[in-house]
Amino acid sequence: MSWPKRLLLVSPFAVAAALTILMIAADRLHLRSNQIAGFAFLFGAPWGWLLDHDWFRNHHTRSVETLISYAVILWIPALLYSACLWLLLRVLGFKTARDR
Repeated sequence: MSWPKRLLLVSPFAVAAALTILMIAADRLHLRSNQIAGFAFLFGAPWGWLLDHDWFRNHHTRSVETLISYAVILWIPALLYSACLWLLLRVLGFKTARDR
């Protein structure tokens, strides 16, 4: 697999990492994080139908709830985006190999 394809597959995780860092920094500095949260929900919106279920039960500690929220809103969609991109690259790769 070439480097551009690898970078394309890693890009959803880079976006999730950047949004996670921005959200943590905004929370620690007591800034208004509405804009960053909007980007985070926009990132996970296409997968909302899948992630809207209560897969993880209610936990009473704030740190566990925060980790679960980041996982559901950012990291699971990043994994799903990357999987879809990989599948698309595989299908396009088979098509070009078959055309030769």
